[in-house]
Amino acid sequence: MVSEALDGVARWDPVLHFIDSLDAEGALARARSVDLGLPLAGVPFLIKARTPVGSPIVTRLIAAGAIPLGTSTRARPDAVSQTFGWNGSEYTRNPWDLSRSSGGSSAGAAAAVAAGVVPLATGGDSAGSLRIPASFCGVVGLKGTAGRVPRADGRSLAGLTIGGFIGTSVEDVALATSLVSGPDRLDPGALPRWPVPSIVGLGPWRVAYRSALSSLACDPPVDAVVRASLGVPGVVVQDAALDWLPVESAWLTLRDLDAGLAVEPSALRAAVRVRSHNNTAMADLFSSVDALVTPTTPRVAHGYDQHEQNIVVGDLSWGFNVTGHPAVSVPVGLVDGLPVGAQVVAPHGREDVALAVAARIVRAISVPG
Repeated sequence: MVSEALDGVARWDPVLHFIDSLDAEGALARARSVDLGLPLAGVPFLIKARTPVGSPIVTRLIAAGAIPLGTSTRARPDAVSQTFGWNGSEYTRNPWDLSRSSGGSSAGAAAAVAAGVVPLATGGDSAGSLRIPASFCGVVGLKGTAGRVPRADGRSLAGLTIGGFIGTSVEDVALATSLVSGPDRLDPGALPRWPVPSIVGLGPWRVAYRSALSSLACDPPVDAVVRASLGVPGVVVQDAALDWLPVESAWLTLRDLDAGLAVEPSALRAAVRVRSHNNTAMADLFSSVDALVTPTTPRVAHGYDQHEQNIVVGDLSWGFNVTGHPAVSVPVGLVDGLPVGAQVVAPHGREDVALAVAARIVRAISVPG
């Protein structure tokens, strides 16, 4: 499997530019000595660039038998918008259309998984950085409940950033999340270990649908594809009120807090009020439905070098970093030959519900050729 993945890197990285660094010899050496009794024995994966050394999301995958090939691209740190990847000289491209971005900031992860090079890649999500690239590339991205995946430097001040996975299937990201979950000496405040849930055959599930969570409208063709995905057995769409406040100002304040920047006390109090209000609104929503479904992004993938003009793509995702709810993006169809993702959001701690609903509506799509 590792040799095949390295062949895939050799074939596709010169086209897609998803590799930040590669350790082919190290990967092959690990593969030759892997314990075949481990749950991920020999499974190749990529690590998101600039992931801290010793991060539990990496060390626990390796302990489960997975083989790191190297690191995948992400956006330049000084970019206003992070919805692109950069290997130092080239933008990461979308396997569906080389003129388009693979999303970000976990850009290389999604491109490599969509191209069939690896079945799994790590990432981090502060405003949709797992879900947006998964949506743009037609694969699966899971952001768990805040604290689900332990971090090398513990819980951030504002708790926006959550580690997670991009993978080929709902089952793959669920298994990987379970294997890396639970408190760690580097993050003893992480949530308890999360067993792999049963997600097949459950339901029926009651869901609410929203095409927008702010004044920004979703493109009608994207909205139509996601709505159509809900017309499957076991999913019942219900009307339900959601008293949601816009999160842009709150997210920006909390981002600055996480970055250690000076934050005005009044701005922080306002951000906390938005977080508290939206958490209560979601609790009220979940008293009548099991999950909320939205498009993952209001647009399909933008041009690979147009990210600064397309910062709106996170409008449907970043609110759930503010509140900390689990959310998963799954592919549900195409618009103009480009993937469309549906985002399933569930109550805190109920990744099992989000994944079970996602497993009902997901549509497997493969890059042509």
